[in-house]
Amino acid sequence: MADLGVWTVDGDAPKRVSRSGVGLERNLEDWIANDSSLLADGLTIVGRQVRLDGGPLDLLAIDWQDRWVVIELKRERLYRDALAQALDYASSIAAMDGDDLADLLQPGLASLGDADELSRTVRQQLDGEDDGRDVAILLAGVGVNAGLERIVSHLAGVYGVPISVVSFEAFEPDGGPRLLIREVTEEETRPPSRPRRPRRTLDDIRELAREVGVEEQFDRFLGMSRDAGLALQPYISAVMIAPPTRRDRYLMLAKPERDGLHMHAGPDKFAEFFPPLTEAEAAAAIGPFDPKAHFTGADLDARLDQIEAFLKTLPRADDGAGGA
Repeated sequence: MADLGVWTVDGDAPKRVSRSGVGLERNLEDWIANDSSLLADGLTIVGRQVRLDGGPLDLLAIDWQDRWVVIELKRERLYRDALAQALDYASSIAAMDGDDLADLLQPGLASLGDADELSRTVRQQLDGEDDGRDVAILLAGVGVNAGLERIVSHLAGVYGVPISVVSFEAFEPDGGPRLLIREVTEEETRPPSRPRRPRRTLDDIRELAREVGVEEQFDRFLGMSRDAGLALQPYISAVMIAPPTRRDRYLMLAKPERDGLHMHAGPDKFAEFFPPLTEAEAAAAIGPFDPKAHFTGADLDARLDQIEAFLKTLPRADDGAGGA
């Protein structure tokens, strides 16, 4: 990974910021359990210190691609043994009976959020696994060994193993709060050798919306996204909205549940794909990323009004604008 440097600019001369001597790694697991967007957008943490045959798994999540994500954290630089450990955990999750996995996770859900909501999320995930269980790996630590990077690249590129690596570093400006810098190596995999389980169609997700009484609002969300030239990607129980040029990348997500819609959007992602829009401008228009946001009734209508007004300001791909 790159050798990161941070400078402050005060006047005409930049001043380099020193790396923090305070051990951020002691807090890393707590921070991520409370805010999974530190690792990636669209993660729902459903397990912490999950007891498996190979030992305790730090965190287990479900991502917006309807995959289980084995998250291995290290309080130091990531080496090859971290990947070996994560592969062991992933094999355990992949082979476990669905009811056994649900029972294993159930006692810890209350410490991660709304236990009933998380239990439903786990059950929905398991119910959609008739054709197999997809498990991805995410490694996070304080720096990455070059040997690990080489192995991850080989496994992802040649064998299609979905692995992402996140590295954190902390910097401490004089007289200011510490800065946490994140560097992400996203998975770039060839198509998997076995067929992926079929995703639900938009009509399937619309039926879920009808069952919880928000079909009209759900259709409105899809319509405004389509009118903005964005891509609609259905998964097991949600629809991800993606840039037209990168249908595998997240912009927004909507999931019908509990008499409303679980909806969130990534201002930083809109800024990435729709320059010269900035993250601050996107956040001012649609609010910050909130993975737990849930809207019902008048609040849902107001949220849809807000998103629709924002989407109308985006440049269309056929206008020659948009990110890569």
